[in-house]
Amino acid sequence: MHDLDKSGIGGRIRQIRAQAGLRQWELARLLGTTQSAVHKYEHGVVPEPRRLMELARIGNTTIEWILTGSHWENGLEDRERPTPELFRTAALLRDLEPEVRPSVEEALRILGEAVAALAPSRGGERVPLDPSRIADLLRHSEATARVLATAWEIHNAVLRRVSRDAADRLSASPLAGDPGRGAKASQDAPARTRD
Repeated sequence: MHDLDKSGIGGRIRQIRAQAGLRQWELARLLGTTQSAVHKYEHGVVPEPRRLMELARIGNTTIEWILTGSHWENGLEDRERPTPELFRTAALLRDLEPEVRPSVEEALRILGEAVAALAPSRGGERVPLDPSRIADLLRHSEATARVLATAWEIHNAVLRRVSRDAADRLSASPLAGDPGRGAKASQDAPARTRD
């Protein structure tokens, strides 16, 4: 068994408090202890189990992360614990039929590439997709083409929904009632379509 890195524990407790926007006395009140105790926790004194549980809840993390700097489930060192939605998705992926698994894996790979292509580069601007890469993507199997078509349909459905929601928010805004601004806002609003 390894010794606990008490200064690391203190730093992680300090990080939880800072990211929650709390002062030491505020965290102390949430933990049912004193500001002096919180100060000690942040300098390496290990809190009692019930306080560790509350710290994990406040920090949306695990007790393991507070004590070791990683999560036991996956070894990740990110503070936030995996969400229940992520675990549900993982369970769904685990239970896929073997014949469906390759298509889903290909779709996830394509989505990963799409996210990476849309992510800003280090300079802060998007990197355009290389035309030769587009050609490579178009040479996928028929099953992948169906996945891409479905992704395109989902994209369009989301776009229509976002446009409708934006139009609804604009029409409900105070500017919609302003005769000078409302007319301009309604001219600029996207046309609403029915699904």
